[in-house]
Amino acid sequence: MKENKNISGFKTPENYFESFEERLYSKLSEENFPKSAGFKAPDGYFDNLGEQILKTVIASEKPAKVIQLFPKKYFGYAAAIAASVIIGFTVFNTNSDNSSLDSLQLAAIDTYIEDGNLNLDIYDLTTFINDEDITDLKLEDHQFSETTLENYILENVDEETLINEQ
Repeated sequence: MKENKNISGFKTPENYFESFEERLYSKLSEENFPKSAGFKAPDGYFDNLGEQILKTVIASEKPAKVIQLFPKKYFGYAAAIAASVIIGFTVFNTNSDNSSLDSLQLAAIDTYIEDGNLNLDIYDLTTFINDEDITDLKLEDHQFSETTLENYILENVDEETLINEQ
């Protein structure tokens, strides 16, 4: 088996490659080809050929009609539709809240004022309160102890203000 391992199974006749060139040239010799080409152009055909081609090209030239891929009128239509859709969404969008202040929590507003971010003193705040707002307050419902009220007054009111009130 080892001996037959590199044998391809194809054989060439003896002296095949040595006489190959001679056999090829003998088959391709000029004697086997025809003497004439088989096609013949009329006399003087190539002398006037350029002029004839130019005459036919110039005669057949017509202005070509150009059709635009996206005509300008369609851009106007698209812009009008887009504008109407945007206006429709802004006008008829009723899902959102009317005011962003409504969604704020009162505790967040109190914290903002207490941190000193709002530069208002007591006199500025009283301009926003009407007499009706004061009468609507029901102080009887709120039960404050006397000690709580005393501590609040002592911490937040000046002595000069207390003296002026008496």
